Amino acid sequence: MMVTPTTRPRQTPGVVTCEVLDELVAYSPASSQAVSLNVSARAIWELCDGTRTLDDICNELSESAGMPPEALRADVQAAIDQLRDLGLLVASNP
Repeated sequence: MMVTPTTRPRQTPGVVTCEVLDELVAYSPASSQAVSLNVSARAIWELCDGTRTLDDICNELSESAGMPPEALRADVQAAIDQLRDLGLLVASNP
């Protein structure tokens, strides 16, 4: 997904989730893939609700991570790209 300042990633409709211990398993019927999301990936995925930009997500995560948003940007972008590649996220532009 080409992330621009206005791109708002959102969860792909139809993805089914289930909590397993401290992880979230997400299943995409479209790709027939199940993925286990660790705590960090889950936090990012849950913030991808179509209302937040990459910067918004970094800002929200920065407080709990104890790091400035800019320091999180590359990792959050990489996670969003991976989640998109797995069919769990799509781009939503205003």
